[in-house]
Amino acid sequence: MQLYWPYLLAEYYRFLEYGTVVVAVIILVSCIDDLFIDAVFYLRAIKRYFTVRRRYQPLTTQQLYNRPEQHIAIMVPAWLEYDVIAAMIEGMVKTLDYRNYTVFVGTYQNDAATIAEVERMRRRYRQLVRVEVPHDGPTCKADCLNWVIQAIFAHEKSHGISFAGTILHDSEDVLHPLELRFFNYLLPRIDLIQIPVNSLERNWYDLVAGVYMDEFAEWHGKDIVVREALSGVVPSAGVGTCFSRKALLTLSEESDNQPFNTQTLTEDYDIGVRLAEHGMRSIMAV
Repeated sequence: MQLYWPYLLAEYYRFLEYGTVVVAVIILVSCIDDLFIDAVFYLRAIKRYFTVRRRYQPLTTQQLYNRPEQHIAIMVPAWLEYDVIAAMIEGMVKTLDYRNYTVFVGTYQNDAATIAEVERMRRRYRQLVRVEVPHDGPTCKADCLNWVIQAIFAHEKSHGISFAGTILHDSEDVLHPLELRFFNYLLPRIDLIQIPVNSLERNWYDLVAGVYMDEFAEWHGKDIVVREALSGVVPSAGVGTCFSRKALLTLSEESDNQPFNTQTLTEDYDIGVRLAEHGMRSIMAV
């Protein structure tokens, strides 16, 4: 009986060895796609270093200021965002170094608290327009955005202007001062412009937020760059995305004035694919 335990222990370690090999093979296979993305990313970076970067100078701030301002719309869908929407609007207005823009905030008729906050900001800032979704919320984000888009088109007609681009943001976003100038520089040549979305700094012990930040940074800094290089398709992140006027008009014409797909919860990914099907150009601006 005493000799049985050493044999049992030996069998246990042999099982661990085989199990380790199996797990290692599974991990290796699952990492092949990541290895492919890494290889394409760095080979592309090397190629661009010897071609594009030696032929063209990096974009400068002065070039952004030299470009005449075009009219730009910013749309912000809001459902139960009464605790953050006012701060977001105030921060945006104080931060943006741009004049010709209008902010359209979409609210629902049964969300009185958010309506009150947006109306308070509207009385303070002339460039703010509140758009009311004519039915109770919540609905999908795409539904709210479609009503906002129609309000933007109506605003163009009533004011005799055309928005060169429309930017999508959320109620928690913090904008860069030169964001609109950057979009203005690329419009109307590019139909979908996605800028990197970065998180605010977090404490080291915010582990869940830290993992999300790392994944999003890698996604925007590498994965989407590779996707653009291989397929020419850039999915919207749902924030920090600018659509050209031509893009929204084209999608509206084919979808009964509903450019955002209400049949999916990934309307940001869907709209990038549909624009690519129309041969429109999209870029990840990194």
